[in-house]
Amino acid sequence: MMLGLKFRLEGLYFTTFRKPTSTSLIISYSIPPYTTIRGLIANASGLKRDDYSVQDWVRIGIKPLNFSDRSREMAKMLKLKGTGETHQKIFPSSPMFKEFLVSPSYEIYIAGEDDKINRIYNALFQPARSLYIGASDDLADIELSKPVEIEEVNAKEIYGVIEGVHENCLLENIPYKFFKKGKDFALEYKTVSIPQSDTLSLSEDVKCWRFDGDNIWLV
Repeated sequence: MMLGLKFRLEGLYFTTFRKPTSTSLIISYSIPPYTTIRGLIANASGLKRDDYSVQDWVRIGIKPLNFSDRSREMAKMLKLKGTGETHQKIFPSSPMFKEFLVSPSYEIYIAGEDDKINRIYNALFQPARSLYIGASDDLADIELSKPVEIEEVNAKEIYGVIEGVHENCLLENIPYKFFKKGKDFALEYKTVSIPQSDTLSLSEDVKCWRFDGDNIWLV
């Protein structure tokens, strides 16, 4: 048994989960990266900007509810020039198309040790800062459920995102976590399958966690 927490996450208006490899066109992931969800929790907890400790606290599952409504508009992007240690005061700009998800919504599942889950619940219930996803002006709203005990099971029916390549799914390579690389940080990615329906039926059993009847794959 483990303690689990579920909350519904909604982008209030427009949201972009920018793919870092997109340059001339700003393209959005379909689901919030795992790094974004941990950042939401860290922000609600009042942690410092570069505090990545939440990575060691919990495992995460994602169940998409709505991400198909998309829009594009021309945006003026400012570019900060410099080495990182010093920057010029001139900000060159360039117009480019930016992709938006229109009022996306997801169910987010969190699992971990009892004290960490209770701490996260309290932080999301009374966040230390305003909640946002994507960019800092992309406000988010959550509908929070109380922590429950969950159990590990083997199942062929999965509700939500799962690692690997599976049929009838949208495939994306999603930022998973940060790791130290010399003096800087680098990103680790996970290739995941995003079901196009509520339930993903697999040919073989996989290990997952049962949240109130839903079989959720956690990572």
